[in-house]
Amino acid sequence: MQRNLCLAVLLLLLYSCTVKKVYHQKAVLTEDFNQIRTFNAQNRSKIPGGDAHWSSNHSLLELAEAPVALIPFPKQVVWQPGVLKLNEIVIKSNSNATVLSALKRLFIANGVKLSNRISKNKVQVHVEIVKIPALKKEGYQLVVSKKGINIKALDSSGLYYGVQTLRQLMQNTSAGVAIPFCEISDWPAFAVRGFMHDNGRNFQSITLLKEQLELLSHYKYNTFQWHLTDNPAWRIESKIFPQLNEARFRQANRDPDSSYSFADIKELIRFAKEKHITIIPELDMPGHSAYFKRVFGFKMESEQGMHVLEKLIDEFCKEIPASDCPVLHIGSDEVHIPNPAAFIERMSNRVMANGRKVMVWNPGLPPVKGSIRQLWREEATGQVANTKRNPFIDSYGGYLNLFDAVTLIQRYFFQQVCNQARGDQYALGGILCCWPDTRVADKEKIFLHNPVWPGALAYSEAVWCGRPEANPDLLNVLPLKNTTANQYFAEFEKRLTVHQARFFEKLPFPYFNASQTEWQVSKIYWKGKPVTTDRLPQKIAGSVIRINQSLLADQAIDSLTQVDFSSNIFSEHDQNIQALIGFETPARSNRQSAGVPPNGKWDANGGEIFINNTELKGPVWENPGANQNLKPTWFTQANEIPYTDEEFFWSRKPATIQLKKGWNTVLIKVPKPITGQNWMFAFIPVKQKGGRWISDPTVVLQAEEK
Repeated sequence: MQRNLCLAVLLLLLYSCTVKKVYHQKAVLTEDFNQIRTFNAQNRSKIPGGDAHWSSNHSLLELAEAPVALIPFPKQVVWQPGVLKLNEIVIKSNSNATVLSALKRLFIANGVKLSNRISKNKVQVHVEIVKIPALKKEGYQLVVSKKGINIKALDSSGLYYGVQTLRQLMQNTSAGVAIPFCEISDWPAFAVRGFMHDNGRNFQSITLLKEQLELLSHYKYNTFQWHLTDNPAWRIESKIFPQLNEARFRQANRDPDSSYSFADIKELIRFAKEKHITIIPELDMPGHSAYFKRVFGFKMESEQGMHVLEKLIDEFCKEIPASDCPVLHIGSDEVHIPNPAAFIERMSNRVMANGRKVMVWNPGLPPVKGSIRQLWREEATGQVANTKRNPFIDSYGGYLNLFDAVTLIQRYFFQQVCNQARGDQYALGGILCCWPDTRVADKEKIFLHNPVWPGALAYSEAVWCGRPEANPDLLNVLPLKNTTANQYFAEFEKRLTVHQARFFEKLPFPYFNASQTEWQVSKIYWKGKPVTTDRLPQKIAGSVIRINQSLLADQAIDSLTQVDFSSNIFSEHDQNIQALIGFETPARSNRQSAGVPPNGKWDANGGEIFINNTELKGPVWENPGANQNLKPTWFTQANEIPYTDEEFFWSRKPATIQLKKGWNTVLIKVPKPITGQNWMFAFIPVKQKGGRWISDPTVVLQAEEK
């Protein structure tokens, strides 16, 4: 039938150009109808977040009954009635000086007096390295009772992590410090629990790095990957090639005068060791090396280049002994060279000749046998994790600079690191990565424009506790409120909120609770036209919604041009509320985005918000219409423009919204970004507390009016 129709049309083409035009329009409409019909069939049984099967190592009851918020939550906890009150203590220990120093600093910071003499009124604290068959490496036992505090472990790292759990258990009350009676037995699921910061592109002082390592150690991180070289500069001191440290060869405005001397590197290593953190330096090669060509006039993969790199590897390893840095990362990703196997083998052999293990990115150049692969693409873990040729570290959950500050926390919380419940000789663990590629003028802004601390806490839970099973959909679609998975995430949000108030009061902590907000898809647009489907999701959870293939039908997403969402707010009286509002969120790796909207608009892509059928006008922007870049901006001047607070919904002033008594409707129209960047929207009720904006739990958005 269709073939006959086509033949007929071809005959008609001989007589009329008008017929040709009409047939073309009909064919397009027929194609669209077939695609929409396919969309309906695929969408009929799809309920985003509805079938949210997920399990934890702990029951919801166990988590809810905990008298204090612990992150990461220990393997085994037994709570006893009563608390231990601390005023003055005596410490007995056979541990090393770093653990003892950390313990003393903790007590002093909380106003507890230290004494050397045992008496009836003084609490005894015993910290011991002992052989406990039930414990694993880096594990600890912590007992708090009427008799005092007892921390035992197989090694000093275990004792240190016991101290960090004690830190969270300590509650400051009007009567002094109190700790609930408990028995804790705990150990990590994975051997490598790491954080990576890129200082090749944006230099950070040793002081700032120390502050990060201190906080990371509180959440039982034991690895810091230090990305020391990238296109703007080689940040490591070089005595044999001092020209590498000359500002004239470095990218202007990217801290061209800033390097890390070997004394600086040794100092950070010393400090990290005190926190039981191992540093993995990364010397990126042969890609990410524009500075190298500027300095030497030839590329890294050339014969001259490889000769220089061998000398630089030797120099670094001579200055920094293998006992301090047993692993050396040599990059190898995002580059195409004529001699990939020869290059990576030669560089790897040089690293191994200096007594180090080799670490490389994957995908990247072909790693030599025994190299540690660091997986950086989302599909990489499933593809290469089980080859049993090379150990691997998982970094696929999404970079801290890639998505928005809210949905990233969901991704880290639900991620099953290495696609398995616990580590082994091949699955070593995970490293959370922060790549602020664009120029950052004020380095403190890294922690505001990227959810470094809420992300680090969520990831610590996943990599320390491990996840019994994986549900990849939950990385992209928040489970609905009536699911067990949502209840687990909501419980974690409560712990996260407690830690924000207790330990990050003076630090940027860009996260706002998302689990209890609901939306429904009210309309979709197919190539610019509204269409009716057999099945639209009636409920979608989250205060921030990313429109992706997991949210809507896989094959239809590319042809959709707009999705409208609606929700309802009940108010007991007329009132004004505050809400953070946003649409497209640019990745901080480059400046590709539609930019700052015009005055009075919320979205440079055309997104709109209606409250009770009245459009909510956007603000007066400081830089209306600025920073529109419709293509990636790597290696352009646009990447040298630092991001500002008004470009992210979580770091700018919230909007004032008028609610009437009774039910209020919220309608958000979300067109697809013209840049191909994050297709999303955010609507987060907030309130001010202690000079910062936090989630407002009294304003609830419900998908269906009650």
